[in-house]
This record gives sequence, C-alpha cells and structure tokens, in this order.
Amino acid sequence: MAPWSPEIMESFQSIKPELESDFTPAAYNKLLNTLFPVNSPYAVFPQVHRHDGSSISSRATFTVYYKNTPVFLLDLFPYPNLARVSARETADDHIRMHVRDLLPYCHLSTLYALSAFGTRLAFYASTPGSAILPTRAGATDGTIVDEAPADWWDCDILEDDGAIRLKEVVNKIRNQCENHHES
Repeated sequence: MAPWSPEIMESFQSIKPELESDFTPAAYNKLLNTLFPVNSPYAVFPQVHRHDGSSISSRATFTVYYKNTPVFLLDLFPYPNLARVSARETADDHIRMHVRDLLPYCHLSTLYALSAFGTRLAFYASTPGSAILPTRAGATDGTIVDEAPADWWDCDILEDDGAIRLKEVVNKIRNQCENHHES
C-alpha cells in the first residue's frame, strides 16, 4: 500500500517537461496542504528562489504557520544535486539559517525542519538555546570533512519510512500547537 493518497503519489511521480522540468515543489505544496489543512489555523507559505548565485540552480522553501507563528520549515532542492558535496553543504547552510531566523518567532518547544533533495529527506530540529540537530561534524586535525554527509538525507518521502517519519513530525507539531493554544 502506498504511504500517501493516489493523488499525492501521482503528483510526485508526474513530470511533464513540456510544462515544467520539475513538479516536485507543486507536489510538496499539495502534501503540506494535506498535512496542514487550509480549513484550519495552518497556512503553508511557498517561495521559489531561482539562481541565487550558489552552486544550486533553484530551490523552494515552504514555511508552515499556525496562526501567524512559524511551526515548520521545508527547504527543497533538485534531486540530482544530492550527490554534490557543495550542494549538500549549501542546503545545510540554508536550512540552518532559516531555522535560526524563525526560532525566535516559534512559540513551540521545538522547531522542526526538513531539507529535501527531490524526495530524499533530512530531518532537523532545534529548541531555543540548543544546537540545531543534526550537529555538523567538524575536523579538528585540519582535514577536509563533509559537513553535510549524504546519509543525512536517509529516507524517501514516497517510501514507508520517509512517510512515517514525516507524519510523526507533523503529529508532534500539531500536538504542540493544540497544547500551546490551550495554555
């Protein structure tokens, strides 16, 4: 059985080069608006960034708000770039920058974020006053270290493991939002 509805699965699997080279941002928009329904206090704010001067040609960022408070972040890059160390390090820099920027405005105990290369996911989390997880590996002996290893993007959203992990994060966020609202 597929981890998502047929409509969501098809949106990730349908690429129409004659219209767009990559429908992944549209698929994530559909998925996030399903997980955080539009007829609720949640709003998904998508932004597409083109050619920002980095080694990555384009990316999309989705910020999920609960009553005008940021509660979740997804930064999306084209899948082919996952193999490039510089692309992973740029993606890691972007997500950490966004988390640091949004954390003071998030009223939840934890701000969760995802970095995605196509359908491959890396999960991030931060609490006020703590390091952003996963923590970067730094070299102490002067050797070059891959600060954002490919194995951070260790699951696929179209497979059970990736879907389960994302659903667990969404449930944590929704529970925190409901509990924070009641207090």
